Amino acid sequence: MVYLVTKKIKGHEYQYLVNNIREGTKTIQKTIKYLGKKRPISKEEFECIKLSYEKKDWLLTEYQDYLSYQDYELMKKNSSYYQKHLFSLDEVSKEKEREKFLSMFISNSNAIEGSTLTVYETNNLLFNDLTPKGYSKKEINMAQNLLNAWIYVEKNHKRLPKKEDLLKLHKMVNQNIESDETLGNYKQIQNYIGAIFTTSTFFVEDRMVDLLKWVRKAYKEINDFEVAFQSHAQFEIIHPFVDGNGRVGRLLLNWLLMYKKLSPLAIRLKKRLDYIEALNNSRKGKVEAISKFCFKEYVKQYEFM
Repeated sequence: MVYLVTKKIKGHEYQYLVNNIREGTKTIQKTIKYLGKKRPISKEEFECIKLSYEKKDWLLTEYQDYLSYQDYELMKKNSSYYQKHLFSLDEVSKEKEREKFLSMFISNSNAIEGSTLTVYETNNLLFNDLTPKGYSKKEINMAQNLLNAWIYVEKNHKRLPKKEDLLKLHKMVNQNIESDETLGNYKQIQNYIGAIFTTSTFFVEDRMVDLLKWVRKAYKEINDFEVAFQSHAQFEIIHPFVDGNGRVGRLLLNWLLMYKKLSPLAIRLKKRLDYIEALNNSRKGKVEAISKFCFKEYVKQYEFM
């Protein structure tokens, strides 16, 4: 059983997470993690600490494909057809197609987080220099920020993402939205998804290291689509930033797809409830839920091909 212990050192009080370990007939108190200077820790935050210590916030305990061979072939075929379509276009038309996708991706990704800018308005704002009226400064910033972050992904997706990349993406996504002291840093204050516990602030660095290591190995063990889909669910469960986790997580998903030369995915606002349900089911151990959801969205997006 884990619990908190306060130690007084040179007049200052510090907190530690400890566990009792039985060795033979003796019970020994083992320090697990230093938590910093003593401060109030709520019951909810302590539950997050226990969750992370017991690694119940880690889904990817094995390398497993959840979709069928036919599913992977269908997604790969659709991706290939779309890329051939792009290759057949002249440069102006190719750029227009890019703008069309980005307007859809940015509008929907931000709308999942509460923005009300439509795809049409997003396109006008980002590519026609027409600022729509009646929208908050935050919504305008969200659109421009996500475009800048996407451009960063486009420039760097030929290699695997590193910690520095994710911190950079977070800083870009929440520029002029979040406070400067939290921009581009993992969370230092515990966050929650409604009433759902996320990875403890004291373990978030460990989990993100685990995730990036898992990605590198997973490409050798499971299907490329599965790596992207499952990594996305794990990232959202960790929730490593104070804010912007959904948008950064969907950028990561597409970075991993594009790293393997697969066409990107724009999750639609109209499927928001199904998307959240898939993430929640994945959190409960049914990792196949996010793979099945993303498969349906991917096929739907490219079905015209």
